[in-house]
Amino acid sequence: MLVTTIGITAVVAAGLIGWRTVKGESDTSTSATGRWDQIALINRTTGGITTVDEAGQITSEIVGFGRTTEVHTLGSRVALVGADQITIVDTRDPSTEPTIIPFDRGSTITPITTTGSTHLIVGKPTGGNVLIINIGDGSVIDLFASADPVKPLIFAETVRWATDGSAFAVADAANFQTILVQADEAGATFLPDQPIAVGNDLVATSRTVGLQADIALVDLERRNRALVPSEIPAGGIMIGDQLVIISVDGGIYRIKRGDELANKIGTIDVPAGDRIRWVRPSLDQERLVVAGDTFEAVVDLEGVTVFTTSFAAAVEVATPLPAWTCLPVGGGDAFHSLISLDTGEQLANLTGLEVTGTSSDGCTVIGERAGVGEVVSGDGSVRLGQLREARLGPDGRTVVWTTTTGQTELLTIDGDFGLADPIDLSHAAPSNLAIAFLSD
Repeated sequence: MLVTTIGITAVVAAGLIGWRTVKGESDTSTSATGRWDQIALINRTTGGITTVDEAGQITSEIVGFGRTTEVHTLGSRVALVGADQITIVDTRDPSTEPTIIPFDRGSTITPITTTGSTHLIVGKPTGGNVLIINIGDGSVIDLFASADPVKPLIFAETVRWATDGSAFAVADAANFQTILVQADEAGATFLPDQPIAVGNDLVATSRTVGLQADIALVDLERRNRALVPSEIPAGGIMIGDQLVIISVDGGIYRIKRGDELANKIGTIDVPAGDRIRWVRPSLDQERLVVAGDTFEAVVDLEGVTVFTTSFAAAVEVATPLPAWTCLPVGGGDAFHSLISLDTGEQLANLTGLEVTGTSSDGCTVIGERAGVGEVVSGDGSVRLGQLREARLGPDGRTVVWTTTTGQTELLTIDGDFGLADPIDLSHAAPSNLAIAFLSD
């Protein structure tokens, strides 16, 4: 089998780029729903949580669980990340015992969104074990335990998952194989090669052979349902019993159960000297967002390029979330524009705006331009002034900010992009503050 440690390293390197999201300096993620009815004000020093409603009235106060470096949420559940444990709390029922999950110090925590939940992928950048934590029910898939007695070496960046969160596949760099685990079953299934994408009943894997790859569609009983030669894939998506992949050189291919050849359905124009580094689905799996060092593009599942642009210099392009309907193009301090994922139409100019957060649909962004906070969407924009911190609500019409004088306030943006009178939250907000929007 011509899979080498170089091949595994390439997969990991691509994954490291692909994990980056539009978070700026933020360490808080909120689940992808446009609704909210409570705000969690978290004390980073103690891990204590105070929740307030839309009027700024305190609805609950929950004792702290220790210093908190990151916060992730799903509905009313809050996951507080410490140095070596994650504590999951249900803010609707503070009397319920929290779920506490230990992990190795030095691990990174990456949230992923499925149709059923939000999961946290926990693993060390240098490789080792990986935990997959479901915020919704507190369940944990421990990949070392699932693979026992096999001794794998796993990098979190190689995890691929079914859209409903029912199955996860990861590359095992020690044994040059794919480890497949299912959320409702103990143990693991071992497949040859490296994972590309996971469907409901098929897993796509890739084996590098020289300058090409052999792509396999394998069912959950380890039976090959297709094996075809192809260009080396940068990534792809399983839709039913077919795989759509994009190669590092820009070829777009469809492979179905029973195929003997990959069907080329399109091509992305990759700038000279560049290559595709990652591929991510968005618009509820109707679009694939792809990026290299100096370009970004959006294609549909028929191989048609909906949008493409290039950058004058290398940009760490921010990756989209699956439910987005709009895309902030670019990354870091080099955002370009806000576009429709459906049509590719430019909705707003983001030049000069360093985006730090988005609404749940990606169609409204918050950031800083020339030292001034600003909210921008296709319907308009509003400048917020100079701030210490600002968090955009999932609806794109609310902001919690901390002013330069230390006042914490809730703002509402009206239909004409005017600002309503702020609601003071300072009575409930600690000085070392993290903010999260919650829903029922």
